[in-house]
Amino acid sequence: MKDRPQKTLIVEEQQALTAYLDGLLQEIALDEAEPEPIAAKVAPGPRLVTQPKLVSVPQVAPPVPAATLAPRQAMPPDWAQGAFQCLLFRLAGLPLSVPLIKLNGIMEMPEKITPMPGHSPLFMGLVNRHGRKVKVVDITQLVMPRDRIPERSPPRNLILIDDARWGLACDRVEETLTVTAEQVRWRSSQGKRPWLAGTMIQHLCAILDVDYLASSLEDGNWG
Repeated sequence: MKDRPQKTLIVEEQQALTAYLDGLLQEIALDEAEPEPIAAKVAPGPRLVTQPKLVSVPQVAPPVPAATLAPRQAMPPDWAQGAFQCLLFRLAGLPLSVPLIKLNGIMEMPEKITPMPGHSPLFMGLVNRHGRKVKVVDITQLVMPRDRIPERSPPRNLILIDDARWGLACDRVEETLTVTAEQVRWRSSQGKRPWLAGTMIQHLCAILDVDYLASSLEDGNWG
């Protein structure tokens, strides 16, 4: 039995990644469609009137109206008001981006990384940058199902976030895009993927929630 051509494998991987991103968009749409219950206002019952030599009869309050439902509205974060820029990069073939306002730099993946035994497999180790230690992590398993992670070459770049405390390993850095808040489908606060800030509809590219990533990594929440 002959192996499938490399071109066929690449096409299948691209189709799988596109399907995954489509799923993210649909998931966000479902989150927005699920309404949040709003407590109904209860109308006060009429006051009892007591007349001389008459027995007051309590009046029954009118039925409480059913709770009304309001759709969830995913609001863009503060940094996304108006037009903003994002840096696009690839992670296991998946197109991702970080807002430039949350980016602290880009560096090539050093040949030497100091390993730190006893940590999560996602924690690759430490690298030195301008006399400071940068913690290098591979977040692939946080943003992709394990069964969809393809075979990949060693990462080429580090995306520096959180005052350059963390370096996100990636396949390669691509381009910078300027988008508006209206061109992004934002994740609601009830979304199932807290690492996802939103998805660019036209470019089919996920925007990382850098603040969440930094805080969860610092807290040891590795997914």
